[in-house]
Amino acid sequence: MPRILPYLFCFPLLAQAQPPESFPPLLKYGFGKDLAVTSDVYSLIDTSDNAGGRIADRGISSGTGISRDTPDTAYFNAIAQRRFSTPYTALVRQLYKEPRHYIFWLKFGLQNKTAAALDLSVNCGRLDYTNLFFVSPGRPLQRVMGGFLRRPPAASSYTQRRSSVLPLRLEPYESGELFVEIRQRTDEYDFNGLEIYDHNTLNSYFVQDVMEWSNYRVIQLLFQGFLLCQMLYVLFQWLIIRRREYLYYFCYMAGISLYFLSKQESVLGLDFLFTRYPLLKVYLGKTLLIFPYFFYFRFVRSFLEMKINYPRFHRWVRWVENFLLVYIAFDFCLILYTFDRRLQTDIYFIVLIGVFILAARFMFGLYRRKQTLVTYIITGSLFVGTGHIIGLVFSYLEFNRHIDLGVPDIFIFAQLGIVLEIFCFTGGLSYKSQASEKEKIKSQENLIEQLKANELLQSRMQNIRNKIAQDLHDDIGSTLSSISILSDLALKEKNGGQTMVTMNEIKHSSILLMERMDDIVWSINPRNDSLENLLIRVKHFATTLFEAREIDYTIYIQENIDQVKLPMDYRQHIYLVLKEAINNLVKYAGATQAGIRVSFDHRVLTLSIRDNGCGFDPSGRNSGNGIPGMQKRASLMNAALDIRSDKKEGTEISLRVDIP
Repeated sequence: MPRILPYLFCFPLLAQAQPPESFPPLLKYGFGKDLAVTSDVYSLIDTSDNAGGRIADRGISSGTGISRDTPDTAYFNAIAQRRFSTPYTALVRQLYKEPRHYIFWLKFGLQNKTAAALDLSVNCGRLDYTNLFFVSPGRPLQRVMGGFLRRPPAASSYTQRRSSVLPLRLEPYESGELFVEIRQRTDEYDFNGLEIYDHNTLNSYFVQDVMEWSNYRVIQLLFQGFLLCQMLYVLFQWLIIRRREYLYYFCYMAGISLYFLSKQESVLGLDFLFTRYPLLKVYLGKTLLIFPYFFYFRFVRSFLEMKINYPRFHRWVRWVENFLLVYIAFDFCLILYTFDRRLQTDIYFIVLIGVFILAARFMFGLYRRKQTLVTYIITGSLFVGTGHIIGLVFSYLEFNRHIDLGVPDIFIFAQLGIVLEIFCFTGGLSYKSQASEKEKIKSQENLIEQLKANELLQSRMQNIRNKIAQDLHDDIGSTLSSISILSDLALKEKNGGQTMVTMNEIKHSSILLMERMDDIVWSINPRNDSLENLLIRVKHFATTLFEAREIDYTIYIQENIDQVKLPMDYRQHIYLVLKEAINNLVKYAGATQAGIRVSFDHRVLTLSIRDNGCGFDPSGRNSGNGIPGMQKRASLMNAALDIRSDKKEGTEISLRVDIP
């Protein structure tokens, strides 16, 4: 396969147009002896400079039917006076070698041998411009203008229009000479001599042609219907979802449909656009090939979200798109100015090869990512690109180089590639919709989890608020009540010494109240979320008490402890547990040594306080509220509080907390 591709690319540029096998210059069908050919067919090639100027004149496309008086009569009269001495075989060779620079002429004599008018149908083949001039003594010049770059003559019947033949009428017993003028402005033509049909024979051949090509027409109509259904589907998707890739794909499909209509509209019996304005097939021929692929590149870039997912390939595709836009403008100006289809096609082949190589480069890069959605789109792109190239090569060889490849339908390759690409697009769209649905479900699940987490957080916040309110009521309220009662006693005391004792108690209660208020305010401040700030406060509190009692102490804190973030309620519970343990150590243990150790392993925070004091029996009855309070706070955190103590051997209190 790699060796065949360069041949396919280069062979069209090297292959030369080949004339068909020998064929007679004139055949007539169905007239019997009613119509007589009174002379041989004579040929002439107008190689004068005037011929080249007349071919370049766009005014030759303005005729629409039969006329008895034309502005070109002077030129025809000059040609009619010349000697038609070119051999017919030489005319055919020159026509197939270099048709655009000359005007080709054929002439022969015709005679109506009946008393009724004869309606003739003259078939000149597939040519750009064909003019018939019938010169009859004593009658005005009759001229018929036709060709594939003109609309059919207005006097043509339906069968004549569909068969691409020119109408000509011979009055009763009329005789004269028929001059056939052939002008080519493109390299797409087919000439197999002249054929003259009567009405019945033309109808018979037309019916036979319709039957022979019925399968082809059905396939083309099905293909156009398939494209139309896909266009409507994509359009509805865009109207519902409003994503740009669907609009790009719709424009791509519309361009493809118009391109094939430009080739097949007359064959399908339609009179929609290109049959009405045949020159559009020339002016828009390559534009209708390039513009769809510009939109296809935009579709791929948007559908795969390249700007986010593949930024490097996104820049490549943008460059190709801009190049295609510039080339479309250049191509239109080129054909408008030169009307040289051969030069246009040769340039197009070079551009196509370059774009195909660039596209294959980034498609291969994307394919290596081995992502399912990318695989769908890249596979479809390879189908449509390969089908288009093969179809274009076959079309170029058959229409431009006139090489019969024996392929009945050269468009089948491009159409098959487009159909396979549509299947890949539909599969990719289904996959993307499924992936989007899964992503939506996942997002909904994450949202539900987030709502549950928020609900849990709200519950915890409410518990914290309740706890703060309870602390304010129990601790602060009771302390303030004590201060109020003591103040009343102090006012009523008459003994100065007793008054001083009461005032000292008020002072002690006030200090205790300030400490508790400070603890509450500190615990709810969000700036103190880290464990590091908590331990700084604990360290300051502990060192102050240890140094006041002359206790030798050590404090070990693990290095990565600053990474731990504590919930607000955990922060308050941990601090109050540690504070209670340190207070008990200083007040009751009678210790000379103390140690605090803090470590963190994954999600477990361990805090321990140890001393060498007198110890106590943890299982014994306790009159105080310190240890029960610590146990209650530990249970609120789902933490483990371990108290180990023996008399005269010291005490160790460990708190193990799972950090959520």
